[in-house]
Amino acid sequence: MRFLLVTCGLLTWFSLSLEAGERPNIILIMADDLGVEGLECYGGKSYATPRLDQLASQGLKFEHAYAQPLCTNTRVQLMTGLYNNRNWKYFGILDPDSRTFGHYLQDAGYQTCIAGKWQLQSYDPPDYPGAHLRRDTGMRVDQAGFDSYALWHIGHTDDKGSRYARPLINRNGKFIEDTDDLYGPDLWVNFICDYVKGAKDSSKPFFIYYPMALPHWPMVPTPDSKEWADPSRRDEEDTRYFKDMVEYMDQCVGRIVDCVDEQQLTEDTLILFYSDNGTHQEITSQTEAGPVQGGKGLTTDAGTHVPLIARWPGTIQPGTNSNLVDSTDFLPTLMEAAGQPLAENANLDGISFFPQLTGQPGPTRPWVFCHYDPRPGWDKDQFDHIRFARDKRFKLYGNGELYDVSADPLEQHPVAEVDASTTATVAREKLQAVLENMPDPEPAPRDPLHFNATAQTQLVPHNSSLELVWDEGKFTEGPVVRKDGAILFSDVRQKTIFCYDPDTGKTKVFRKHSGAANGLAMTAQQELIACEGADGGNRRVSITQPGQRPKTLVDNWRGKKLNSPNDVALAPNGRIYFTDPRYGSSEGRELSFEGVYFVQDGQTHLATREVERPNGILISADGQTAYVADNNNEYGGARKLYRFAIQDDGIFTARKELFDFGMGRRGIDGMTFDAAGRIYATAGSGIDAGVYVFGPNGEQLAVIPVPNLPTNCTFGGEAEPHALYITAQTKRDSDNAPFGLFRIELSPSTADELRKE
Repeated sequence: MRFLLVTCGLLTWFSLSLEAGERPNIILIMADDLGVEGLECYGGKSYATPRLDQLASQGLKFEHAYAQPLCTNTRVQLMTGLYNNRNWKYFGILDPDSRTFGHYLQDAGYQTCIAGKWQLQSYDPPDYPGAHLRRDTGMRVDQAGFDSYALWHIGHTDDKGSRYARPLINRNGKFIEDTDDLYGPDLWVNFICDYVKGAKDSSKPFFIYYPMALPHWPMVPTPDSKEWADPSRRDEEDTRYFKDMVEYMDQCVGRIVDCVDEQQLTEDTLILFYSDNGTHQEITSQTEAGPVQGGKGLTTDAGTHVPLIARWPGTIQPGTNSNLVDSTDFLPTLMEAAGQPLAENANLDGISFFPQLTGQPGPTRPWVFCHYDPRPGWDKDQFDHIRFARDKRFKLYGNGELYDVSADPLEQHPVAEVDASTTATVAREKLQAVLENMPDPEPAPRDPLHFNATAQTQLVPHNSSLELVWDEGKFTEGPVVRKDGAILFSDVRQKTIFCYDPDTGKTKVFRKHSGAANGLAMTAQQELIACEGADGGNRRVSITQPGQRPKTLVDNWRGKKLNSPNDVALAPNGRIYFTDPRYGSSEGRELSFEGVYFVQDGQTHLATREVERPNGILISADGQTAYVADNNNEYGGARKLYRFAIQDDGIFTARKELFDFGMGRRGIDGMTFDAAGRIYATAGSGIDAGVYVFGPNGEQLAVIPVPNLPTNCTFGGEAEPHALYITAQTKRDSDNAPFGLFRIELSPSTADELRKE
C-alpha cells in the first residue's frame, strides 16, 4: 500500500492513494432484521455467532452504527448515499433514476455482483389501494449497476415465492430450477463463492453486495434445524426458529470469509458486515446488560442500532471504533476504498469512514439524521412520519422531545428544557439546527386523487387538445387577458412580464424588472395589478396604468411588511383582494401569520386569517362570495379549496371546505372563472397535474390534464371566449423542463345546459 500525504501550506487532510492493482476487492454483507443484541461480540448471549465474533476480532467493530427502522428505508440510503428525504419513492421501490454504488463502482473499473434479496422493483399487491400507481415502478436489477446477480423478489410481491425452503431465485435472468430440497441462503453463498473464484484472476477488482434474507420473518427451520429433515415442516413458523436462523446467518458469513481466505485474497479484500434495521419485535434477546426486545419499525435504539464490522487484514488494525456511522456513509466509503473518492460537489449525504478503517485522519460524522416514513406501501399505513437527529448520547425528535439515550435507551423520559443540563442544552441546539436544515417532504399519496368529473365531456370536448404557444419560461405564472385579447403572464424567475398576441402567435416582453411578479389582474381601466416579491425582494402589490411606470399600491399591513403577495382578484365594488402566504426567500418576516387582504381607499385591510397558506383567490361576479385556495406544502399542511361569504365591510366569514387534495399532493395554485361562474383551478403535479373544474358549491365537473406543475389560468378575450390559457411546466418527470403558456379550446356549455344534462 502507498500512502500520500496531501498538504497545502498547512496539513489539511490525509488521503489514501491506491494504484489500480492495489485496490481491494470489496464484499458488503447486510443482515436482514438484526440489532446489535444479536451478536456475541456486541454483548449478546442468546445466539452463538462465532464467525462474526471472529470477524470482529480480526477487524474493526463500530459501536455507533445506525440504520433506518425498516429495510427499504435503509437499503435505498445505503445504495445511493442519500437520506430518505431526498430519495424516497414508495416502500419496496428504488427510484429507477437513482445512481447506486453498483453504478459508481462499475465506472471505477470494478466487477460487480449482487446476491440475496432485491425487493426494490415492485411491492404492492394488485388489490392494495393505489397499487397501480406504484407496481413495477422501481429499479430493475439488470439496470442497477451489477454485472451478475442471483436474487429473490425481483418482480411483484405476489410472485416472489419463498426465500428459504424451495426458493424462487432468479440467476442472471433465469429462475433456478429443481430447488425442492434447497435452501435459499445456501444458493446465495455458493453463488458468491463461485463468483469470487471466477473473478479473482481478472485484472479488475470485484465488488459483491450480499443483502441477506436471514434472519427476516418468516421464522422457519434452517438445514441445521432437526425439523428440516421432514419436508412437510420446512415452512413451519415459530419464533423459536429465530435462534437457528441467526446462527445459520453466522455460518453463511463464515463460509464467504473462508472462501476469500482459501483463494488467498485475505489481504486483498475488504469485508463489511452491517444490518438494515433492528430485530423483529416478537423476539427478545438476552444480553450482558439484560433482556432486549427487538425494535424493528421503531426509531428507538432497538430499531436502529445495528452492528458494523470491517475486516481487511494487513490494512485494518483490529479494535473498536466509537464514531457515528449511518447507511448513507457506505457509498462514499466504498468509492474511497476503490481509489476514487467522491468530490465535495457529488451532492451526497454520506461521509466516508474509510480513513477510520485505515487509521488515517479524516472527517467524522457529528450527527445522524433520520427521515422515516415508509408510506405508501402495503401494510405500511401503521407507520407514521418521524424525524430525528442524534449524536452518540442525545436524540432530538421533530416534535421537540430530547432524550439522553445513553441513560434512557427506551426513550421513556424526555429531557425537559427547564431541567436540562448545559450539555443537554448544547445538544438540543446543535440537533435542532440539523432538523431545521433538512427538507421535510411528504410521502406520495397512497390512493389516486378522488375527483368525480361529472361533466367532463360537456366541458372538455374529445377533440380538444393542449397547444403550447410559448416555452421559454423558468417559472411562469399569473396569466390575465387584456381588453385587446392579448395575454399577459409573468415569469417569476426571469423577473419579466410577457405579452402573447393570439393574432400573430408571437410573444414579446411587456415589462422587465417585474419585481418577480406572481399573480396578475387587469382592471376595467386596463390598469395592471401585480403581486410582487416572490423572490423576497420588494414585497408589494403594484399598479401600472397604461403607458406609466408601476407604482406601489400597498406593501404593508399596520406598518408591518407583507410576506409575499401571491395572487389577486378584483371585486365589482372596486376592492382589490390578494393573498399573502410565506413563499419565496428565507429572510425574516414581520407578520406572524399568513392572510388574505383587500385594498380600499389606499389602505390594507385583513379579510381573513383562517387559511394556513392562502394562494389562489377569486371573487364572484356579485361580490358576495370568495374562493380561496389553501396550498400549504409543508408536511401535513392543508391543500384545500374554501368558500367564504363576504360581509359588507369586506371581511370574509362562514368558511366552508369544498375540496381537499390531500397530503402528499400539490394543492391549488391559481384560479379563474368562466362566464357561467365555474371555477378553473390549477393544481397537482405529475399524473395529477391539471386544471380542475368546480361548480360554485364545489361540484366536481371536469379535469384538463397538463404535463406538470400548472400555476394559473385565464380565459381569452372577446375573440376567443372559450379558449383557456394555462401557465405550466412543459414536460413531466424533468426538473429542468421549461415552463410555458398553453392554450386549449373548451366547450361553450352554459350552466343551464349542464343542469339539464
